[in-house]
Amino acid sequence: MNIQAEKAIIIEQFKKLDDINLIHAIKNLLDYASKKDQEILEIPEAHQKLVMERFDKVRKNQERLLDWDEAKKTLKA
Repeated sequence: MNIQAEKAIIIEQFKKLDDINLIHAIKNLLDYASKKDQEILEIPEAHQKLVMERFDKVRKNQERLLDWDEAKKTLKA
């Protein structure tokens, strides 16, 4: 079943609801989803600084990098 068909079924079920608590609960879920979509994630400055420091270390000393396949073998051993 595609998403549009699922939405239509949910809307029809919602129209038949009489339980005010359930209606409020569904409204709260929809409000939360709407706010979550609009939320912009802010990365703390300390975290940004830490990542930039690690990038600098790698740029200055690239031989310390490991090949991913070799690293996986080491981790599995």
